[in-house]
Amino acid sequence: MGKLSFKSLMSAFAVAFLVWCISCEVCNAREVTNRRSGTAAAAATDDSTAGELFVALERTLEDTLFPSPLSPTTARGLTCPRPYPRPHHHPHHHCPRHGPPKQIPSPTPTAEPTPPIPNPPPAPMAEPTPPPPQTPAAKPAPPPTPAAKPTPTPAPPMPPASPMPPAEPTPPASPTPPVPSKSTAFNVLGFGAKGDGNTDDTKAFQDAWAASCNEEASTMVVPANYVFLVGPISFVGEHCQENIILQLDGTVVAPTDPQAWGDDGIDRWLHFDKLSRFTLQGSGTVDGQGSIWWHRSQSEDLNDDLFDVDDDADVEMDYEDVDIQAKDELSSMPRNKPTAMRFDHCLNVTFSGIKIQNSPNFHLTFDHCTGVHVHDMSISSPGDSPNTDGIHLGNSQDVTIHDATLACGDDCISIVSGCSNIHIHDVHCGPGHGISIGSLGKDHSRACVHNITVQNVDLHGTTNGGGTGAVYGVKFSNVQVSEV
Repeated sequence: MGKLSFKSLMSAFAVAFLVWCISCEVCNAREVTNRRSGTAAAAATDDSTAGELFVALERTLEDTLFPSPLSPTTARGLTCPRPYPRPHHHPHHHCPRHGPPKQIPSPTPTAEPTPPIPNPPPAPMAEPTPPPPQTPAAKPAPPPTPAAKPTPTPAPPMPPASPMPPAEPTPPASPTPPVPSKSTAFNVLGFGAKGDGNTDDTKAFQDAWAASCNEEASTMVVPANYVFLVGPISFVGEHCQENIILQLDGTVVAPTDPQAWGDDGIDRWLHFDKLSRFTLQGSGTVDGQGSIWWHRSQSEDLNDDLFDVDDDADVEMDYEDVDIQAKDELSSMPRNKPTAMRFDHCLNVTFSGIKIQNSPNFHLTFDHCTGVHVHDMSISSPGDSPNTDGIHLGNSQDVTIHDATLACGDDCISIVSGCSNIHIHDVHCGPGHGISIGSLGKDHSRACVHNITVQNVDLHGTTNGGGTGAVYGVKFSNVQVSEV
């Protein structure tokens, strides 16, 4: 073959240089693309493809420009000036070398990355594009639609709008029961009392008291305009609440039937025991109907009483029936006479407004009591009624009696052993034996009474005492005595 001209050689060199530049640019562009896509395997495949195209193009140019075989030196002169790819590039990304067949093996290893030809599996990666079909994940959205069903569940809370029934609890709020608690009054008529003066109402009084006893600050009511026949009864407060009131506005009468008192009789009729902060008040009357008892005690011998009744029968025949009745009564009533109203072991008791009359024995007694206040009340029985003391105090302290009218057959007020701090003022006494500090040293015992004050008292009797003992701290002032 003839020699190539210089111009042809330069043209071939320029074409080779141009091809080399294009191949480098292709390499660089592929590297940038690989970094952006992050798919190194696909990039390697593209590089190998580009390398093969470049080799084919280069061989075509060699065949065209250099029909005769070139020396290895000339062939090496046409390779890429860079001896080896840049260190930060992947080994498969370097520019293809055009040297002797020794460097062809380097592309073959890149052909070995044909294992990345498992890139066809990346085509299945295109199948992951079905992940857009993962719009079926919208099927999980149906579960939210059940969450829309919870919105209906709030509709059930709409029944809680039926708290309109809680308006029904407002009737419980209508603690009308508490309203009775404010005025917890227990009327004896509500417990079966008749109030006709003939029917025994003792049971009704017991039941009314039991109900009052369980309620603090309750009131037991004995209404006005009724007459209640009540036998011996005890109002015991040992297990009762405090601040109980007995409102007595009607009339209470004692039975005259001997069977109501037993064979030996009873020493008390209306008995109040172990009460604390108790009040007995009202405008009512307590009538002991004691006349049938007094006739017996006026004589030491029942036969004398019967004889006197017979003599009275001779005076006027019209009274024969009355005398026979009196004879029967005298022969049947027990000798042990009851006190009308008795308080034992009580603390802070108030007694006011009540009238006590015709007691078989003492009218009102306080024994072993502390903090007693008696005022605006009255006691009435005939001046000849035996042993009918008005108010009797024994073993009691801190007692005040004022604004009382006392008329009886014995001491208006009798103060005996164990009493102290007694204050009496504005009391009218008579008929009676006055205010007596007596019965000291009964049965040869010694006793003591002290700190007694009596003021502004009108007496129709005398004070007296007996036995031995000590009386001190007694003060009388502005005491008027008449018909002694």
